[in-house]
Amino acid sequence: MRKGMRIAAAWAVASIVGIGTARAFTDPILVDSDAKSPHWSTVFTNEVSLQWDWATNVVHAEMGILGMNSAWTTNFTEVTSNYLWRVSASPVPLSEDVYDLVLTFYGNGEVVAGALTSQVAIVTGALGAVEVKSATESETWSKIRGNVVIPYDAAWPEAAATNALSAQLVIDNGGQSRTNAFAEVAGYYGLKIKNNGWGYGECSLLLSFPGTDGLLTATLFRPNDGTWVGVR
Repeated sequence: MRKGMRIAAAWAVASIVGIGTARAFTDPILVDSDAKSPHWSTVFTNEVSLQWDWATNVVHAEMGILGMNSAWTTNFTEVTSNYLWRVSASPVPLSEDVYDLVLTFYGNGEVVAGALTSQVAIVTGALGAVEVKSATESETWSKIRGNVVIPYDAAWPEAAATNALSAQLVIDNGGQSRTNAFAEVAGYYGLKIKNNGWGYGECSLLLSFPGTDGLLTATLFRPNDGTWVGVR
C-alpha cells in the first residue's frame, strides 16, 4: 500500500507540470521507489541491457554469467560500456533461474584492476502469462522436481519490515543442513536441487532476518524421478 501511494503521488505531480507546458501526455510508467524491492533484480524482458563504466587503465574485461542451469563467459578487448544480454534462445525462458554476473577488469600484465558483480532472476510469469494454482491445499504448492527460485523479502514479517539489515535462509532435508546468509533483505535464492547432493524427500526451509523477530517456514517435497506404477 505504501509503495502504491508513492507511485500515485509521483504521477499526479507529472500531470500538473504537463498542463502548464504542453497539452499532450505520455503514458504513465511504473516506478519502483523502494530500493530494497526484489523487482530491481527481476528480469522482465528476454533482452537485458547491461551497462558499466570503463576505467582508463583497463586493457580488457571478462564477463561471466553463472546460473543454476547454464554458465558462459564473454570477453571485451576494447573499451566497452554496455552489452545486450539475451537471456534465452526462446522469447520466453523455459525455466526459472538465478544468475550471478561478474565483470572482471584487467590491466597490463593481466593484473586484476577491479570487478563488478550483480544478480538477476528469471521467475515464472515475469515475461508472460502463467498458470495460477488457486487451490492452496493442493500438493503442487509444495512439490518440486528440479531447480527452483526462492524469493525472500523482509517486508513479509511485520517485525522485520523496517528494521532488517540482512537475511538468512536455512535449508534442511534431515540428512544435511545448509545456512545461506544474504547481505540484502530482499532478493532471490537459486535452490539447485539437481546434481547437488540434496537427494529426494522433504526439505524444510526457515527464513529469518537476524536482529528482528519473526520466522517464516515452508516444506518442499521432491519425489523420485521417473515413472511410478501402482500394481494391485
